[in-house]
Amino acid sequence: MFAKKDELLIMPLGGLEQVGANSTMIGHDKEWIMVDLGISFYDKYGIEILVPDVSYPAKMRDSLKGIFVTHAHEDHIGSIHYLWEQLKCPIYLTEFPAAVLRQKFSETENRDKVPIHIVGPSEPFDVGSFKIEFVPLAHSVVGSCGIYIKTSAGNIFCTGDWKIDETPLIGDKIDTKRMEKIGKDGVDCLLCDSTNVMNDENIGSETDVKNGLIKVFKQHKNKRITITCFASNLARIETILSVARKEGRKIAIVGRSMHRMIDAVSKTTYFSKNFKAGLSSIVDENEAVDMPPHKVAIICTGSQGESRSALYKIARGENKIVKLGDKDVVVFSSKIIPGNELGIRELQNLLIKRGVEIVTSDTHKDIHVSGHPNKEAISMMYKWTKPKSLIPIHGDPYMLHEHQKFALKNGISEVLIAESGDIISLKNRKLQKIGREDVVLNCIDGKDIVEINGKTIKERAIMSHNGHVGVSFIIDRNDNLMNAPDIVVSGIYITRELENKVRTLIYQIVTNEVSLYANTDIDSLKERVKHSVKRLMSKYFSKKPHVSVHIHKV
Repeated sequence: MFAKKDELLIMPLGGLEQVGANSTMIGHDKEWIMVDLGISFYDKYGIEILVPDVSYPAKMRDSLKGIFVTHAHEDHIGSIHYLWEQLKCPIYLTEFPAAVLRQKFSETENRDKVPIHIVGPSEPFDVGSFKIEFVPLAHSVVGSCGIYIKTSAGNIFCTGDWKIDETPLIGDKIDTKRMEKIGKDGVDCLLCDSTNVMNDENIGSETDVKNGLIKVFKQHKNKRITITCFASNLARIETILSVARKEGRKIAIVGRSMHRMIDAVSKTTYFSKNFKAGLSSIVDENEAVDMPPHKVAIICTGSQGESRSALYKIARGENKIVKLGDKDVVVFSSKIIPGNELGIRELQNLLIKRGVEIVTSDTHKDIHVSGHPNKEAISMMYKWTKPKSLIPIHGDPYMLHEHQKFALKNGISEVLIAESGDIISLKNRKLQKIGREDVVLNCIDGKDIVEINGKTIKERAIMSHNGHVGVSFIIDRNDNLMNAPDIVVSGIYITRELENKVRTLIYQIVTNEVSLYANTDIDSLKERVKHSVKRLMSKYFSKKPHVSVHIHKV
């Protein structure tokens, strides 16, 4: 589907059913652009990463003029190196996100093929029928920008992630005069971050975190301090480096993604201005563990309870170098992403069992501030941009509907709640859903991209809840059973008596098949055995395990 010259099309691909996997298509005059292409975290059935479904834009890749990245957080940039092969379009982004993306592509076959274009903030440029401007906004990572999209049919402003911070440690304050100028130029539709829309409280500044962490360091001056946060939260990493130096501690970086982010920032102009002094305090893990506890601090990943993160491996005793115990304090300098509560609590319990003291924002409010706008900040965004209409993005359905209610109370009369796959027409300042594509998140399974609702993941889900029963046997050329069937079970316990019942059942099925048909069809025999074994198991366990049947005919 293509937009007419007097309309814009908006098609979200992700970021509306959960926090993460943010991606939105914008169409005009038979051309499309994409804003962001991020991941979401899953941590079930051996799957850790979810990515948007790009099968629809892939069909139109000749008309896809580029991917425009708001910032370097994984939920906005993390899918590009997985999915670019399907899209094969140019990528536009500022200096630091470009460094992160090049690092990701360096481990792929496409490392030398991808057209990555670094653009300067506040420098408008044309791509096809679109005029694009990256507008700097305050956030927790370098190079964060909203994207202002101007066309002959109307203008759209995509905020990406942002906040109002009067004393940011990285980047500049929001240029309110530029934002007001955008409002005067005209914003026909605002696509705005909804993550923090329920928050009435002041979200604070990274400077507040610096002061809060200094207090934690002083309170635990005789213990080793480990701080966990997002690897991409460069403002927080810089804060920790600064505080550690001030308190006379060396820093050890633990976790591959944390090292990658530090390496990426070292390749940018931002490095010499802000990070270089802090990184002079870094020591490796081996040196850190031999130092007195009060002379060292550790930064690591794992703030969301990710099962393969550095902190989780330490908590399980799987890190061969770093061991935590009663001389350690672990500081969770992060917000809990909805859905991660159980994983984080499990991680904290593992640490507590090792004697570790836990510090969170529940007891020390100043050790984390959000990178997302509260109600007051969102209200300011409305005043600056004066949008004619709004589509809430970046949030789960609850957040989106809260954003809708807030916007309506604040004088925005045209507010549309969208779902991934909706095709929305923006024409004459009116939003209308005019179509829909079947869009579901896919998952990264090893090196493959598979459907989250497909057969593979469904089978894993069944096996994780109900176990697995494998049946194998041999029949001769006359379809007679040649051996006692082998029964192999996983994730479920069956008695010797039940095993014999399964073998008897298989013998009866094979005998009946032979008596009914001159030449037994192997596929139909497999299906009969499979369903009969599943019914038998259900009778004894009230569960229906996954059943696989292997028949060899000689």
